[in-house]
Amino acid sequence: MYFSRVRIRPAIFKSSQLGRVLEGNVYGIHRLLWDLFPDEKQRTFLYREEIAREQLGALPAVHGEPIYYLVSQTKPIETDDSLFNVDSKDYQPQLKTGQRFTFELRANPVVTRLGKKHDVVMDAQQQLLQLLVKELNLETELSAKQEKSAYKRLLLEKGGEAFSQQLTEILKINPLYAERLQQGGLLSDHLEWALKAGVDRTLEHWFIKQGERLGFKLVADDNNLSKLQNSAYQWHGLSAKGGKGDKAGFSSVDFTGELQITDMEKFKEALFAGIGRSKAFGCGLLLIRRCG
Repeated sequence: MYFSRVRIRPAIFKSSQLGRVLEGNVYGIHRLLWDLFPDEKQRTFLYREEIAREQLGALPAVHGEPIYYLVSQTKPIETDDSLFNVDSKDYQPQLKTGQRFTFELRANPVVTRLGKKHDVVMDAQQQLLQLLVKELNLETELSAKQEKSAYKRLLLEKGGEAFSQQLTEILKINPLYAERLQQGGLLSDHLEWALKAGVDRTLEHWFIKQGERLGFKLVADDNNLSKLQNSAYQWHGLSAKGGKGDKAGFSSVDFTGELQITDMEKFKEALFAGIGRSKAFGCGLLLIRRCG
């Protein structure tokens, strides 16, 4: 296996509109990176996009261009007329059960309901809103398949004291949001915090499930809370195919934290084959660093 750092050649990036063309174009990026593996008929690499300046610091030739980290079965080929500069090294990390690592992962978490896959973040919010409406006996106030905004508006307008108490019960059992609760805030703030707390819990559950399948577990802190953070939720649109219309695309979430290997062979699969879906579009690459 190989680990590579790939950058668009600074002269090309500076003198062309390539940066604007590639911005948000995950399919175009995928195709360009695949050109580094001309003999591969099927994709055998994982990648993650970052911003060069954030990764390399304020060097003279470093600007706001993207930088890509790749893990691949074969070494990417940089030709004289290549669009990219490529730095590669052998990637065979020495692993053993019980080792701890800090990690970064950009993933596309999904949940399956009735045979259909749903975005975990959006699904968690919708499930909580529907539950709150049901518990307050407000279901008759809504028509079927309403947007989140309709649920929020109904709860804030007609939920009353019972709704406020519901949110308090949700927030006070979460250390992070219990602290915010003590600082006050509007009822609408409490609702947003409750939704975020629900998303955090659902994403943690999703990540734990991946670990059970792929040979690792989250490390807990002194308060017995998992060392896991999520951020940078983003929707990536794709060209409409198969009649999916404007909603064609996928979401990504960035995870950071600390994990421990429970099964070395399965963990290698996580490193080399990736985690979750949308691997062709920059998700699934698990980056690790030894603790301490």
